[in-house]
Amino acid sequence: MYLAIERAREGLKFLIRRSVKNDNGVWISQDLFDLGPDPEDFVEYIDERVFLISGEVEDALFEKGVEYDYEELEEIFWPFIDPDIKQTIEDFGGIRGRGVTRKRRYSRQELERMQASIHPFDRRRMLFLKLLQVNLEPLMNEPLIFLNRLLDKSRDELEHAFEFMEMELRPYEMRSYLYAIFGLPERFGMRLSRFIPEVQDQELMDGFFIEEVCRLNSDGKYLDEGARPLTFSGLHPYLMRYVIEYFDFAFKGPGPGRVEGSTGPWHPPPSSVQEGHLKVMGLSRKEFEEMSEKEFVSFFRKKAQRLHPDKGGEHESFIRLKEAFESLLVQKRW
Repeated sequence: MYLAIERAREGLKFLIRRSVKNDNGVWISQDLFDLGPDPEDFVEYIDERVFLISGEVEDALFEKGVEYDYEELEEIFWPFIDPDIKQTIEDFGGIRGRGVTRKRRYSRQELERMQASIHPFDRRRMLFLKLLQVNLEPLMNEPLIFLNRLLDKSRDELEHAFEFMEMELRPYEMRSYLYAIFGLPERFGMRLSRFIPEVQDQELMDGFFIEEVCRLNSDGKYLDEGARPLTFSGLHPYLMRYVIEYFDFAFKGPGPGRVEGSTGPWHPPPSSVQEGHLKVMGLSRKEFEEMSEKEFVSFFRKKAQRLHPDKGGEHESFIRLKEAFESLLVQKRW
């Protein structure tokens, strides 16, 4: 079972669903119970450490012939439990530590066979969320045990699982996430800067992104197997959230350098920090101010190619260069 979110003009609605195989052996999703706008309405608090799920939910699952573990049901409701009670339960080693079982070991050949059906888009998303790195190319064909979480699920269950995992990303990580999961580094050839979204031509990158979204939207393997049917033509909501995130948040305005969680205007860092960044870049204040944004990006690309670890440069020096560039780029745009 899993928690699903439906969005409508009236607002959010939560449902309990499960993935089941249809007569053709395809994983599809099935609605089990409508939780409405506030799932906490179905939670009963016994004391500061104990909560129960309403019998109404259990009765509905029983009538549908659903077999489940009660802890599985608790996990679905966990995000909606009163924060103080959640903290008390966790302090006593409660729900979050239960149900942990020892995973069996698989051979490489077994994992390769099991994971052969995983869609590349799902694979890239899971790899980034697990490793938080843009360069996913070396791992795309590697059989990794945590990828088994993607098996035996409908498309709908996968998309809701990813949506909840993506909520854990920090705002500044979302840009790299979108850049990596849509395979945009591969669209920029073999240049060393292909793993740094901030230095790419924005219009070119936007075009590549739209092409990848449209390709996925017509990909039968991605959407036809277990996706919730649409009542309208156009972009599927599974992909719409990425388009909104890309154009309205991740790649809008001076992203890097903004204080995490801030929605107000961006403010430049202290002058001492700025001078340190300029020193790392090898620029004087006057040279930096006289450069256009395009010239500054071009300057960084050339310097990054010389200092890139693949060219014999030091990893830490390259990281400092990238951080200095991102901060100064925000200032340049500001």
